[in-house]
Amino acid sequence: MGQSRPTQRDIADAKKAERRAEMDRAIAEGRLVVRTMTAEEREQADARRAAADARGATRRRTKPR
Repeated sequence: MGQSRPTQRDIADAKKAERRAEMDRAIAEGRLVVRTMTAEEREQADARRAAADARGATRRRTKPR
């Protein structure tokens, strides 16, 4: 007997595919412009990520529950 309804993963995959298709249509129609980051933007993003990772490391529990 087969599954009677889609799994959460199937639902998420379908939504993701629809979002990707809509983004591709927006790019093709010129409503959305995609560009690469400049070197300065990449440095800023990397610095933000490193700071967030450092904050996250201090917030994690060291002992298991």
